[in-house]
Amino acid sequence: MYYLLVLNFIMPFVMVSVGYTFKKHPASDMDPNNGYNTPTSRKTREHWEYAQSIAPDIFIFFGKALGLIEIVLSVAMYLFHISIHEILCVGVFLGMGFLFWGFYKTDLEIEKKFT
Repeated sequence: MYYLLVLNFIMPFVMVSVGYTFKKHPASDMDPNNGYNTPTSRKTREHWEYAQSIAPDIFIFFGKALGLIEIVLSVAMYLFHISIHEILCVGVFLGMGFLFWGFYKTDLEIEKKFT
């Protein structure tokens, strides 16, 4: 049953892999299906280019931080005999929080640069 703890590492893996993909293959055109695409990043061409340059690093950082936190938290909760379902719920909420925090941080950095 403890193999389910691997599920807590899906979000950090996705965040890091998307960050590295965006870093290796940055989106050049402002197509709605490309790159880091939020209303803030689509305001102007300068917003777009800046967003494509900072988003990968932010998502890689948050993904790695989330992975480390998930490891420590999963081990600690396991040692305190907390049920797997509760550990998974905490992991899901942490993962979603870090994902939204990554988007918020990136948009905040874009706004800060252009105001």
